[in-house]
Amino acid sequence: MDAAQFAKRAICQKDLFNFNPIITTGMQAARMLVISRIFHLILTPSGQPGPVANIIAGLVLGPSLLCKIKKLQEFFIQSSSIEYYQLLTFNFRVIFMFLIGLDTDVPYMRRNLRLASTLAFEGIIACTLFGAASAIAILHLLK
Repeated sequence: MDAAQFAKRAICQKDLFNFNPIITTGMQAARMLVISRIFHLILTPSGQPGPVANIIAGLVLGPSLLCKIKKLQEFFIQSSSIEYYQLLTFNFRVIFMFLIGLDTDVPYMRRNLRLASTLAFEGIIACTLFGAASAIAILHLLK
């Protein structure tokens, strides 16, 4: 499903004055920014960039850790705002990848083209092997 379909389902609803999903989404964004900033302050002395703090905050606040607690899941993840979550997730994923691209040090890559190419190819190979192993395991479990 593309962004236009997400936007149509999220924005064009029968009840146009139902602001509950928007308020919930705003509250979740504020919570995410505060926790992300805390992780950024903790990780800055070790030399980690800001996107790493954002990823860790997403893991902590997402369905992996804190939302395993039933009360928190009912409070923060409401079924009435799923379309808003999907729309915002799609848009912010694009923005996040753009910000990671802005942090890329192009002059360093030009100076060390062989090292940068080696690291890129190793990352591609590792992800391909991991994806193949995961696909085999998932197909074996689904049979």
